[in-house]
Amino acid sequence: MSKQVKGKTTMKKLIPLVTGVCLLIMLAPVALAKGKKNAGPTTVPSDCYAKYDKNYNGTLDADEKEAIRKDYAAEKDGALKSYDKDNDGKLSDEEIAAIPATKTVDAPVKKKKKKNQ
Repeated sequence: MSKQVKGKTTMKKLIPLVTGVCLLIMLAPVALAKGKKNAGPTTVPSDCYAKYDKNYNGTLDADEKEAIRKDYAAEKDGALKSYDKDNDGKLSDEEIAAIPATKTVDAPVKKKKKKNQ
């Protein structure tokens, strides 16, 4: 009979311990997320890819490359001029392939709202 009483005492001590550990595991990610102020630089699609990569697959397909060429032909002094490395007035496959797919930007810092006084 003494073995049963000893087992119940152990269980009574074990239940709060296990409950406490489970709560710590569940609350740790929330506490860590609140402590982040600035995640640092973030990678986003470059301006060119954001505009021309219509299916958002991270590569420029044939029809998307054709749209780039068409826009460059219409506006030779526009934003695409910097990619025409040989200055022939056309964007070759190699020049289009050299367009960066992503750019790095600083992640925005969320400002805390001021309490009304």
